[in-house]
Order: sequence, then C-alpha cells, then structure tokens
Amino acid sequence: MRRVKFLIPLFAISNFITVAQNKPLTMKEAIDLAVKNSKELKVSKANIEMAQAKLAQAKDQALPTLKASGMYLRLNKPTVIPAHADAGSGGGSGSGGGSNPMAIFSQMNSAGLAMLQLTEPIFSGFKIRNNRIMQGYLAEAAQYDDNTMRSKVMTNTVRALYQYYELLENKKLIKKNEEQVRQLVDEFTNKEKQGVLAKNDVLKAELQLNNVLLTLTDVNNNIKVAEFTIQILLGLPTDKAFVLDTTGMFPHPAYETTENYETIALDKRSEVKAAFVQMKASEAALKIAKADYYPSIALMGGYANIFIPNVANVTNVLNGGLSLNYNITGLIYNRHHVLEYKARQRQIQASSEAVTDQIKVDVHRKYLDYQKSLEKISLTEKSIVQAEENYTISKNKFNNGLMITSDYLEAYVLLLQTQINYTSAKSENRIAWYELQQAAGTIE
Repeated sequence: MRRVKFLIPLFAISNFITVAQNKPLTMKEAIDLAVKNSKELKVSKANIEMAQAKLAQAKDQALPTLKASGMYLRLNKPTVIPAHADAGSGGGSGSGGGSNPMAIFSQMNSAGLAMLQLTEPIFSGFKIRNNRIMQGYLAEAAQYDDNTMRSKVMTNTVRALYQYYELLENKKLIKKNEEQVRQLVDEFTNKEKQGVLAKNDVLKAELQLNNVLLTLTDVNNNIKVAEFTIQILLGLPTDKAFVLDTTGMFPHPAYETTENYETIALDKRSEVKAAFVQMKASEAALKIAKADYYPSIALMGGYANIFIPNVANVTNVLNGGLSLNYNITGLIYNRHHVLEYKARQRQIQASSEAVTDQIKVDVHRKYLDYQKSLEKISLTEKSIVQAEENYTISKNKFNNGLMITSDYLEAYVLLLQTQINYTSAKSENRIAWYELQQAAGTIE
C-alpha cells in the first residue's frame, strides 16, 4: 500500500514571514505548520511528558531511599526516681548526692537528635516491578494517542484548504456570471427602449442580477471566514492575505479494495495499538492490586547523633537490619480492590473490541464516501455538458422569440449551478480521499 505523502504544492502566502518577500507554501509545509501550532497536539505532547515522568517515578521506586531527619525538644525539669529506689529514700529530683546514679537526668532541659536512614526495598509483592511495567505501557499508549490526534489535525487541515479552494472557484464562477447578467440587463433594457421586450422582462433580469450579487456577498463572507480559520489553524498572521496555488491539487491516485483497507487499518491505526497497550497496562495494574496479599521486606541502615545537654552526647550510632511489614487485614479488604481492577480489565477489553468494530465501520463508510465522490464527479461532468447544450438551445429560442424570459434565465442559472456542483464534487473527492487514508491509518 502506497502511503499518502503531503507533497502537493497548494498555495502561496504573501508576507507572513518577516522577510519582505513572498514565500510559496506547499501542502507539506502547511501540514507541518498545522502540526506545529495545533493546540490539541500541544495538549497531547504534555500528556506524553506526564506519562514519561510517571514512568521515571516508577523506575525510581526500585532505588534505595536516603532520608535525613533532625529533632530538637525543650523539656521541663524532670523528676527522676530509679526503679530500685525505696519510697522513703528521698532520691527525688533535687538530690544531687552520689547515692542516686540517675540524678544527672534531673538536669535535662533539652534534647537533640540527628539521623540518616537508608532503605533498600527487597520484596514488595512485585508491586514496584509491575508498576514500572504499567507506566511503560501507559507512556506508549500516550504516544499512540498523540499519533491519532496528529492524523486528525492533518486531515482537518486538508479539508480546510480544499474547502477554501472550492469557495475561491465558486467566486470566480459567480463573478463571471455577474458580468454576463449585467450584460443581459443592459441588452434587455435596450430592447425594452426599442419596444421589443416588456418592462417585466427587464425586471426579471434585474432580479436575477440581485440574486447573483447576494450570492456573491455570501461567498465573500465565507471566504473571509475560511481564510481566518486557515490562518489560525496554521499559526499564520491574521492580517496577511494568502494566494492559493491549485497546481497539482487534483491527482488521480490508485486505491485499494475495502477489504484491503480494513486489513491495513487494523494493522496501522494508532487506536488499535493504544487499546492493546492499555490492555497490557490493566494486566499489570491487577498484579499491583494483588501485591497487597504479600508482605514487604526492606533492608535498612542508619546513622544517628544524640545530644542531651548536661547529661550525655552520643555520636556515631550506626544501625542496620531488615524491615518486615504485613497488612493482615489487607487479606480481607484487598479482595475488593482486586475485584475493582478485574472489572476495569474487562471494561478495557470491551472498549478494545469496540474500537476494532468502529474502525471497520469507519473504513467502510469512508470507502463508500470516496466511491460516491467519484460518481459525483462523473455525473457533474455530464451535467455541465447537458446544461451548456440546454443553455445554447434556450438562447437561440429566446432570440427567435420561441421562449419566454423566465425559462431562458432558468437555463442560465442551471448552467451556473452545474459548474458550482462540479467544483464542489472535485473538492469533496480529494477530502474523501484523505479521510479514507486517515481511516486506513496510512495518512502521514
């Protein structure tokens, strides 16, 4: 399958760069600008960065943690009585005699503690490992979501440009029609002065001219809206007009069968890949929930200094050992947590199947839309030939007095409408082509 390339020169834009010269802008450059300046893609990129940050945090959990802590306490003057002292010995807090070895503690008025503690997780029910796996899948899913958004931005850009082309072509047709109707009004006016035509026929021609001018006003307004939309979409200055270059806009590419497009879409669409890694992430999340059934073990070590004024100064206190934590009640309560993640896993599985079905429907619909657009081009081409012949015959009949004015004007309007329909059919055909490539996952 040949992948779609945005290499078609589309339009030139004047003075949108700081240099004082016109710079032609190809379709690929327009797509690149839209991708670069898309607000939706900026949000998507931020989601990727957050997912990658969470993955880095999950990896950090496997590393040892080092904590520093300090404490200072202000104490009252304590009463210290040794456990073996007699009730009547009078060895209270005021006695400084040597008979009471604990009397020194009665001088305490403050205490300080400084400590460093190093903890290395050894076993946590595989929670750390599975969390790292889950975050890795979620980061991958965020990237696929970004790819999906990127293809939508590209297709929206193409649609906006071809619709803009359609408006410009319609304006050309209507302007040409305006000139011809003005000539017709002048012709009818002269004939009315000569007594050949009735005033009513002149009024019909003038009414036709007013209708053309109203249509032209609507088209001009739509062009301004389309121009502003494209400028915002591409991140261009809104005070600079641009010129459309139609060279190479309407190729005739080969296309696959609907079955081939469906196979390609299920292999290439980012939504399918995102659903797959989301499912993998849910499996890891379920394992994380089950981790609370197991105890956690960590290796611990520390260093401390203890300072008690007037009593003692203890330094270089080293300690080390193992830490074991086991939430016994978690054996009972955690099953609800596990059930939640099992239900979430089934939910993601069902969503994944729904995505697959939706892609199949999308491919078939876009394929039929493209087929319809090809048929419309063929029909409108025939309609133009028929309308031109009908107008020629009507004009001859009118000039020979064999047709009334309203029928003659109707033939004129019909010819204009078929020309506009042909322009629309060509634009819709190219839009349908790119939408089909988006549905197949081959747009880039």
